[in-house]
Amino acid sequence: MNAQEMQDLMSKAKHMSTAQLQQAVNMLEKDAKLNSVRTTSLVASEDTEANPSGAVLEKVPSTIVAPVPGPPDFNGASAVVARLPNIGFAPSLLEEKGFETRGTFTVRQSRAGESFYLRIYGKLNHNMRCTIRGYRNLMGDFTGNTIYTGFKLTYTGKSQIQTGHIPRGITGEFDIMTCRDLGNGEVQYFRMRYD
Repeated sequence: MNAQEMQDLMSKAKHMSTAQLQQAVNMLEKDAKLNSVRTTSLVASEDTEANPSGAVLEKVPSTIVAPVPGPPDFNGASAVVARLPNIGFAPSLLEEKGFETRGTFTVRQSRAGESFYLRIYGKLNHNMRCTIRGYRNLMGDFTGNTIYTGFKLTYTGKSQIQTGHIPRGITGEFDIMTCRDLGNGEVQYFRMRYD
């Protein structure tokens, strides 16, 4: 009750019985409760917005995109230096010609606008898994160091895999695809550079 309602009730109380006074107080409290429900139902809170009134209150997280899991990559001083497979620094056949064969794996690259697709062929009737990870060559004070960017895609298949749309990296970034034959354990690495 606000001060005005209290003053009105006190002036009327002199001429009311106790039962009438109790009934008037209950009515004012009921009106106050309805008004507070109306007011709070119009106010949205990030914690309760997805919870309908009368339901069990749950912690509803706000809509924030989580950071990419993995080592941070915002500068060379705090980022973890990546451990790369020893596949050399020369351009690969995959970068130059659009296809490359290593061991029993053959990879063909098809471009589509600013992205590309990969088709990976392995041994007949062998299960395989290919994981693409993104890396960045650092510049300036950290030249010569490579860090993990957090980009990772994993594909599994039998005898062959066709990837979906893979976004093209920026200058200084490259991806390494690790292909593993789950039948005999053979592992091969393929590099895609964006220069």
